Amino acid sequence: MMKWKPDCAPAKVRKPVIQMIRKFIVAPEFDRFKIDRYLKRVMGYSARGLRQLDIYVNGKRLKNLDKIVRKLNRVLVVEKEKETGIVPMDIPLRVVYEDKNMLLIDKDAGIVVHPTEKKVAVTLANGLVNYFLKTEGKILVPRFFNRLDMNTTGLIIAVKNAWTQNFLQKQGKVKKYYLALAHGIIDKDEFLIDIPIGRKNEELFRQKMTPEEGGQEAKTLIRVIQRIPTRNLTLLEAELLTGRTHQIRAHLNILGHPLLGDELYGGGDPRVSRQMLHSYKCVFTVPETGETKTVEIGPPEDMRIWFQ
Repeated sequence: MMKWKPDCAPAKVRKPVIQMIRKFIVAPEFDRFKIDRYLKRVMGYSARGLRQLDIYVNGKRLKNLDKIVRKLNRVLVVEKEKETGIVPMDIPLRVVYEDKNMLLIDKDAGIVVHPTEKKVAVTLANGLVNYFLKTEGKILVPRFFNRLDMNTTGLIIAVKNAWTQNFLQKQGKVKKYYLALAHGIIDKDEFLIDIPIGRKNEELFRQKMTPEEGGQEAKTLIRVIQRIPTRNLTLLEAELLTGRTHQIRAHLNILGHPLLGDELYGGGDPRVSRQMLHSYKCVFTVPETGETKTVEIGPPEDMRIWFQ
């Protein structure tokens, strides 16, 4: 499989003042809340996020966060964003869901999500900044709620403002499901992997490690979809109950069933050029409406041919 390489040049950058305005009416049950408590506990802002706000109550700008709000007060907050140093680039994005606060992108293999210490020049973040410039008319800071490894495909959540990031973390009830092709035949139909993982020194490789050794809690729920004895493979659904780096890859390797094509974890195969892992479904609460939304996409061809 060829890695995707963009034929593009950086788009012209302009640096407007980035602001987002949100308005609230204080419900009777929040009468006499301090404004910081109201915005944190009720509206989902973080303590850090409050420092990026200009806050108005009934049209008057607040100088501190000691103000007591009363029922039916009109609260207006202006979110001030920091400028981003990420250059917009005309990278095609497959946006499969979008609303005023967030979007889901179907990510290809071969592209890094965000600039790293290795100074990767072309990333999904560059494409997202350019997408915002075209669709919103301004440069927004690219925020990804989840991350995918360079050669993992599928759904990745991007948010348009700090409020949505905080909402999804605290109230979004986000569930993430992956399709995975593992070496070997797995007998159990459904089981939980509850094994803490970590890394030694600066290695990429994650392994089983106790909390005392620096391991972090890691839980993955596995469901067998199809056993493929002719290829000695098992097609799995993996639901992340925690979100550690390389969690699915490391957990399956620990069980002796590394992902097909995963060279780092012992599953390398000359017939494939990447690990067969695809983020295929996300379930989440829509921030603006409270509705539960499910977005699902199929796997790419290089993975689908193994179990059709």
